[in-house]
Amino acid sequence: MDNDLPPFAMIEFFFGDCDAALTIMSRGKRFHVFLTTEDLRGPQEDEALVQTFHSFRKSIDDDPQAMEAFEEWMLKPCVSYMNQLAPSIPRVEPPSLAEYFNPETFFLKLAKKEGRLEAIRCPVDPSVTHSLTPRVLMPDPIVSEAISEGVPCIPASQLVAILEPDAHEADYDLVPNTVRAIGRDTQFHFKGAFEQKSFRRELDTLLRFRSDSFPGDLFVSRLGGLVTWDDGLSVMGLLVEYVHGSETLGYAAEEAPKAEKEKWARQIRATVKRLHDANITWGDVKPDNVLIDPNGDAWVIDFGGGCADGWVDQELEGTKEGDLQGLAGIESFLEITAVGHEARET
Repeated sequence: MDNDLPPFAMIEFFFGDCDAALTIMSRGKRFHVFLTTEDLRGPQEDEALVQTFHSFRKSIDDDPQAMEAFEEWMLKPCVSYMNQLAPSIPRVEPPSLAEYFNPETFFLKLAKKEGRLEAIRCPVDPSVTHSLTPRVLMPDPIVSEAISEGVPCIPASQLVAILEPDAHEADYDLVPNTVRAIGRDTQFHFKGAFEQKSFRRELDTLLRFRSDSFPGDLFVSRLGGLVTWDDGLSVMGLLVEYVHGSETLGYAAEEAPKAEKEKWARQIRATVKRLHDANITWGDVKPDNVLIDPNGDAWVIDFGGGCADGWVDQELEGTKEGDLQGLAGIESFLEITAVGHEARET
């Protein structure tokens, strides 16, 4: 990407037929950049920039480099604003969750001026900033249940992102996934409450895993706590216990022997059967939602629902049938015949 662009991390991206928008973090500031084909035409009704827009639109699904080129096309007119509003400063410590999700935010509209694309600063749109902020109010029934059961509540200002020692400047602007409490070494996986339905589903499932019906020898995600906004009125997300030294099934399977793959398939299918016996569905079944720990055991993770193309048919989302379809896909991915027939459900 162009060297004139300051370091940044992509947060959100939308590309419609007649408009586009992207949100980035750069040096601790958030920028929301948007355009419409009407603004690209300008008063002279010139189609040159519109044609460029549609050219990107046609190629972006098939050409991996088209996405990066389109990002650069949208962001290059914003460089002067980015350098002015987010000046380069030494980043000594990673941000807290409170700092990261409540940054100063700037809105820039792209429009045609004198035949070229130019950025224009606009007022902040509260509806957009709201959509970028993970938040569920405390009176939510599932949140109230978690608190009544003694789930730890940790203020977002007390949780910081964990970065590698050789982290680049742009890494400080990535959405925090792995966090720890200030002054402590225990790591957690952070999941923000961006989609309330998904958040409630996962929290409800993880609360059920705290019961005696799901002992510690069941390899599933475990709830580590709730992350609260510092106003004490709402929840930012949840913490999942971190599986140290793990990698996703997709990576682990690349060089694993057949016997190891068969073991993982048996473990995954047995875990899902125990979930189904308790009337719990996994939902988003795919290799990325299986972790292999250093002991070679397969963990089933991510209970927020949804489904990925090619793994579970949309009409089967959130059903036991969908889980079984996804399991068959995982076994096919592992290049083994179906295992654990005794665990299959009828």
